[in-house]
Amino acid sequence: MEVLPHFSHVHPLVFNDGRSHKSEEVYCCACGELVLGPRFSCVDCGFHLDKNCAEAPVEMNHPFHRKHNLKLMTSSPYVEGNYVSYNCSTCSLMVHKKCISLPRFIKSVLHDHPISHKYFVVDNECTTHDCLNCHEEVNMACGSYNCSKCKFIIHVNCALQKAQWYYKIESKDDFDKLLKELLEVGTMNPSFSIRKMIKVGEKMINIEIEHFSHHHNLVLSDEVKERRYCDGCSRLILTSFYGCLECDFFLHKSCAELPKKKQIRGRFHQDPFVLTPSCIFICSFCRVLISGFAYKCEVYLCKEHFCVRCAEIPLSCMSGGHEHLLLLYREYCGQCCNACGGSTDGFSVYRCKACNFNVHYRCAYLLPQTTWHKSDRHGLILTYHEDNDYSQYHYCDVCEKERNLNTWSYHCPICDNSAHFSCVLRDDRFVKRRSKIKESDHPHILMFVEKVYDYPECHKCGDRCMDFGS
Repeated sequence: MEVLPHFSHVHPLVFNDGRSHKSEEVYCCACGELVLGPRFSCVDCGFHLDKNCAEAPVEMNHPFHRKHNLKLMTSSPYVEGNYVSYNCSTCSLMVHKKCISLPRFIKSVLHDHPISHKYFVVDNECTTHDCLNCHEEVNMACGSYNCSKCKFIIHVNCALQKAQWYYKIESKDDFDKLLKELLEVGTMNPSFSIRKMIKVGEKMINIEIEHFSHHHNLVLSDEVKERRYCDGCSRLILTSFYGCLECDFFLHKSCAELPKKKQIRGRFHQDPFVLTPSCIFICSFCRVLISGFAYKCEVYLCKEHFCVRCAEIPLSCMSGGHEHLLLLYREYCGQCCNACGGSTDGFSVYRCKACNFNVHYRCAYLLPQTTWHKSDRHGLILTYHEDNDYSQYHYCDVCEKERNLNTWSYHCPICDNSAHFSCVLRDDRFVKRRSKIKESDHPHILMFVEKVYDYPECHKCGDRCMDFGS
């Protein structure tokens, strides 16, 4: 029987391998954690130490503080089960035992690059003192994780709060190698080749390119004369674009310049996602039906697809419904969405902490400023608040149900019609007309088109096709 005399307790502690009392729940009196394995215990007093805490060295030299050795604290915090801590009484420094063994380098889902742990971060190593994840201030006198490339910091507890959010990088060489690979993913994998260039001032402009998604060359244009939709993201083209002179094929300049391979923030994949052209899919993040480019995981059995917008989720945004900058919170639980009134629990939201203003990611980015609906002959405008106190105007003109005036809606100022945006916006609004799809239960390629002369029955569900079909 192994016995351990320990400074934290008056009686010797007896070793227990943890297998003899599987149903018994005991907590370590040093770190306060549930003991799931071997421990040292005093049976008479009900005092327990897990093996790691019991065998913690009484004194050590650590990179955190090379001047003096750190000594294990024998005062009440150790005994009361708050944290096992080491301190330097000469310099009045203290560090938790669990923080002494923090991984120096990790790759986190919270950031594109690997990050490193530093005990002290100086001002020129970060552009803000706010944590990337929770947006609370980081105490610069304490340890944190830092990206020297992007100059941001993140609390240790935020970086390590979920085991599935990060993995440990073993060495500085591995850290540098991974950083180099991630920086080269976008620059070394262009999705087009240049055919013609011109010089405008000091800048070279690609005026003709060969893009992997199309069989003809594409020509740059700044003239938007008619309603055209991008074949990459299915959104309306309002800025510079590349177009085919022979086909009805157009790409936003930004969509044409997307990298062929990309690491998706928030996903752990050994290999980058690959840009795939001309497909119809449901985005794995925003859960919207989309036609166009998708970043697809090519690992066997992995079916994740990301639309080009969700492949690069902004960490902040401005909303027409609020005057302040909104910051991204990945898994927020709190007040309902100010746009749709729905729950925010577990969703990614953009939030203004000062005003307690929250909007779902979907509401912030997937609601067009103007749209059309068959119930109104004019364009409907996204409206963020309504001051009309007359109760007869508090109803949706599409579904005729009551509206919440504190949430967003669409409004026609000419006809004075208002509607829920869920009633106005179609589920297939990001599917470009004439997009093609192959169904497993039909031998021919199907094309998405506007409604035909009558309202034919859907061959799958039997309902009438009222608007869009294939």
